[in-house]
Amino acid sequence: MALNTPFYPYATTNAAGSFSAQSAGLIQGTAYNDPAARFALSIGTLSASATGPIWGGVAISESIAAATSDSSEGGSIVQATSVSNITGFSVFDQAYSWVSSPQSRAPSAGSAGATVPFYRLGSGARIAVAMDPSLASLDGGLITQQVSYDFNNNILVPYNASTGSISVTSITSSFANGVYTFAVVTAAAANVAAVGDEIFVAGVTGTGASLVNGTQTITSFTDNQHFSFQVTAASGAIATGALAGTITLVQGTGALPVKVLQTNVGNSMTVSYNPNTGAVNWNRNGSAAIILL
Repeated sequence: MALNTPFYPYATTNAAGSFSAQSAGLIQGTAYNDPAARFALSIGTLSASATGPIWGGVAISESIAAATSDSSEGGSIVQATSVSNITGFSVFDQAYSWVSSPQSRAPSAGSAGATVPFYRLGSGARIAVAMDPSLASLDGGLITQQVSYDFNNNILVPYNASTGSISVTSITSSFANGVYTFAVVTAAAANVAAVGDEIFVAGVTGTGASLVNGTQTITSFTDNQHFSFQVTAASGAIATGALAGTITLVQGTGALPVKVLQTNVGNSMTVSYNPNTGAVNWNRNGSAAIILL
């Protein structure tokens, strides 16, 4: 009897955890080769006021460098918080000083003064960024279709023309065992969906306002109008009870001034940030898009 071994070469797939059966994926934070745009790559420094690390493919806000700075290319960099203050996107290209570890495998800049490579809006650079999978619906349409950017989770999302901030009805603070818990009630649905999502709080006044304003991570979630976050601080550092001020959540909706050239769902390497541990890791089954700045 002749040995008959079945052989189907076109059914071969790649190793689990790498790209899927086809290797046409994108890598977040990669700038695509362009003989002209590559000269627009700039280097700034991470600001001491930054509320989180920077990795490739993140919307950034650049401020003019201080007079004492020795930077001749770029200014002071933080993560952008709205369409009104976005100036460009960071990239992994020439990010020689960025750090990775077995616990945080994607390179990132996490301390003030670290260099941040980036391309400014209008530079003509093509960059891969993380996206919501629903943006695959753009395929076949014009590259000028409008999109928005979720500045809390650093991904490209469907276009949302509404205001970039949500009014907060109340934030109530309580303290126990060295931790302040803030119960948030918003006047309309906020752009959060689960524990671990991030919000950007603005407008809090009074004792400890600087500890509350800025990027916060959801630690308890009921619905998109009722959720909580926590801050570790000494007793008395932050006011308890109902916090004062005209408080809003900055959500950064509105049209992002870019063109979408390509989308890829479920087969790209994107970055996943854990704000609780500070770890920045690769998600090898993410969705990404190429945008033209």
